[in-house]
Amino acid sequence: MTKFNENKPSRRDFLAITSIGAASLATGGFSSAAHAAGGKPLEGINAASSPTETKLELLFLGTGAANWPKKYPPLNQKLSRGQTRGTSSMLINGRILIDCGYTVLDVMKRYDVNPAAITDILLTHTHADHLHEASILKIANSRDADLGPLKFWGDPEALKKVPDSDRIEKRPVVIGQTFSIDGLGITGLESNHHVADSKEQCMIYLIEGATRSVLYATDGSWLLANTWNTLRKKRLDAVIWDATCGEGAGDPRIFSHNDMSMIRHMNHSLVKGKVLKPDAKIILTHIARKLQPPHAEMEKTLLPEGLIPAYDGMSVVLT
Repeated sequence: MTKFNENKPSRRDFLAITSIGAASLATGGFSSAAHAAGGKPLEGINAASSPTETKLELLFLGTGAANWPKKYPPLNQKLSRGQTRGTSSMLINGRILIDCGYTVLDVMKRYDVNPAAITDILLTHTHADHLHEASILKIANSRDADLGPLKFWGDPEALKKVPDSDRIEKRPVVIGQTFSIDGLGITGLESNHHVADSKEQCMIYLIEGATRSVLYATDGSWLLANTWNTLRKKRLDAVIWDATCGEGAGDPRIFSHNDMSMIRHMNHSLVKGKVLKPDAKIILTHIARKLQPPHAEMEKTLLPEGLIPAYDGMSVVLT
């Protein structure tokens, strides 16, 4: 049921190491790429185990691209759906945050999310609208010290840009290797996105529960072959696409973000490959302020074809 309410290996070397090392983790090993990053071995900490969590509750704490205002409206200002959009971020089961940009804390206040409840942050990449040091530190420092440090997951190169603090524990993610958080299996997959630091591998995330699974696919353009080779073995209940660009053709941003025709093509391939379940939800986020029409117009045009434009505060529960 669904309810709505970046002396380390080069990018090429890193990908080669991680693909070779995939079997190592499955037998309790620890890849050389992650070890080189100075992170802790996953064995005995968050080594992959079969998912046990039966519910996936997704709360969108930002659905915008970087061209929305950096200052979020005050709490006393009423907002209609999509009137404004914070930096793209999503909360899973009230505890796992994907990305932490400069508006996330303000959106949390508006929707009564307690930052102290967050146990883990998954980082997709280090662009400023996805990685904001001050907000990360506030979340880490809000937690009771007895609960231990905030666990921060991401590409080994990207973790260098995460603030150092005894309240934050950095954990490197290796492409294609699954780790566990609170009964969920989490897999970082290669994203078709660019950052200035060419050593950093941008990621999207596959989140798997005992019976439900979701692909959080932003930021990024076309799915890459390595990512498809993982997804083709899966059955998804929802996919959340980067929908930065609108319907117009020829925008150069399509080499790092999607336009609507690209989303439709990928949806068709995922359906044909039986990766998307018949009732899977297709959700759009990372929506650009001037490249997409107003939210109400997006809903009117896209909902009839099964495309759901997300808005800040939107909740989706998969059980």
